[in-house]
Formats: sequence, structure tokens, C-alpha cells
Amino acid sequence: GDAPGAERIAGLAAEVEADVVVLPETSGETAEIVAAILTDGGRPMQVLYLSLDEISKARTTAVLISEELGEYTRDDSAGTTDTLPSLVAVPLDGRGPTIVAAHPVAPIPGEMAAWRSGLLWLADRCAGENVILAGDLNSTLDHYTALGTDGGAIGSCRDAARATGNAAVGTWPTSFPQLLGAPIDHVMATPDWEIVGFRVVGSRDGDGSDHRPVVAQLRPVS
Repeated sequence: GDAPGAERIAGLAAEVEADVVVLPETSGETAEIVAAILTDGGRPMQVLYLSLDEISKARTTAVLISEELGEYTRDDSAGTTDTLPSLVAVPLDGRGPTIVAAHPVAPIPGEMAAWRSGLLWLADRCAGENVILAGDLNSTLDHYTALGTDGGAIGSCRDAARATGNAAVGTWPTSFPQLLGAPIDHVMATPDWEIVGFRVVGSRDGDGSDHRPVVAQLRPVS
């Protein structure tokens, strides 16, 4: 809900030298300010976002993509998740990875059907090649046992936390210690990508969000 503020979001993105920044529950306005701060700091970013309405900031999901990766556009033909939005960004030149900024709704009373359909939507996004998926998935790896294919956690996407031995570190809520929280924020990728590193950032618990940021390092499989 924009709670950390653009300066703090941009500061962490600059600190980890992020090429892609996925921001669930973040308004387009704040995402644009974050991108402007990073661009002024020498890391030019493009912004894509999808809003279901302007009433609640939870109903917008944004993604920042480094201009070094080439120009991207939103692929509306892919649809989105129910209740809360997820978006698919594709490169205009067709060479870079498809980037899925994901935020399926939480499994709460009245939303169970939408939650299940959201997980199926994620699995469909991971059915192709050269895909990186990241965001607040409102689910743990245990929820995907029937949705993985060819060794993937969901579809053919491998989970970065599992691959690096960090899958038990909680990302939500920040009011709980990391080892007592739920690991529901993920970065995943198809086998085109080697997972080099992953960590949950525990030093920003006082920044206003109830989720901890996660940072993943991926590199293309040659």
C-alpha cells in the first residue's frame, strides 16, 4: 500500500542493483517515483503496472524493468488473477525473459475459489520458456504439490528459495520473527535460468510493509 515510501523502495533496489523490481500493492504513481529516483541515480527503469481500480492500493501491481534489458510492454492477452492483479511483461524484441509480476489473492473466506484459480493462472504462465515470475504469491511451496511439472515448483518454474536452501525463511508478516513467519513471497524461473542466490531481507521490518523484501540472483543458462 505504498507504506514504505518511494525513497526506501528505491534505496533497496539501488543497493542490490536490481534489474527487475516487482511491487505488489503499489500504486502506479509511487512506482513512477521509484523509477525516477533510480533513473536519476544512473539505473534507468521503465514502469508497467496494472490496476483493477483506484479505490485500494492493494488492487494495483507494478513492475520496474531496467532499460538495459530492452523495451517491455504489458501483455494483456495473458489475462490476470482474480480480485488482485498480476501482470505479464514481454520484451518487444522477443529476446528477453517474460516477466510475471504476481499477486494472487490470499486464501481467506470468500476468496478460496479466486485463490485456487490464481494458482492455476500462475502455473499456466510457467508452462512456456524463458519466464521469470516474482511477487506475493499468498501461498507456500506446499500449496503447489499438484501444480509442478518437470521438477518445477509451479509449472516448470523452479523456486529460488528452495534452490538455495532458504525456503523456510518467513516473508510475512514482519511482526513475526523470520523463522515463525510464512514464506509466501517468491521468485521463480523456468529452467532457462540458473538460480545463483536468494535471500529474505530482514533489515527492513520497520519500513512499513507487512511483507519482507526478497532478492534473487538469476543468470541465463548458456
